[in-house]
Amino acid sequence: MPAVRHGYNTRQRQAVFDFLSRHADHYLSVDDVFGSLREEGSKVGRTTAYRTLEALARDGAVAKVVSPGGGESRYRLIDPERPDEGQLVCLGCGKVLTLDCHMLDDLHEHVRSDHGFAIEFSRTVLYGYCDDCQAAHPGASSADAASAGESGAHA
Repeated sequence: MPAVRHGYNTRQRQAVFDFLSRHADHYLSVDDVFGSLREEGSKVGRTTAYRTLEALARDGAVAKVVSPGGGESRYRLIDPERPDEGQLVCLGCGKVLTLDCHMLDDLHEHVRSDHGFAIEFSRTVLYGYCDDCQAAHPGASSADAASAGESGAHA
């Protein structure tokens, strides 16, 4: 586990980090982490889970996004082997897919040269629907998300 800047590593903090490691393919809320750890018999408190997630986000080990529609924050461990990947988040099931595409280099260069802005892809999230959710709910499309005010990129 990366060192937590504002505190020290405890068994509870390690439990939060290990839980995120086992669930790296989804964004999780504080209550997701807290509740699941409690079910596993861990003594991690909700405040400790929250503070640990926030510290890991500040330290760049965890990506933090606000759920579509202004909901609660959600967290996901950033793969240290590929820290510059963006994420595709399914509005249907919450699954996270990595956004690692050579076209991102072109986008980054365009935005940097034409707009004077450097994109931080590890914090970039595009919302939509995965193949499974599109198949299960044929009406689920990016147009549905846009009309609900829930799609877009967040950095």
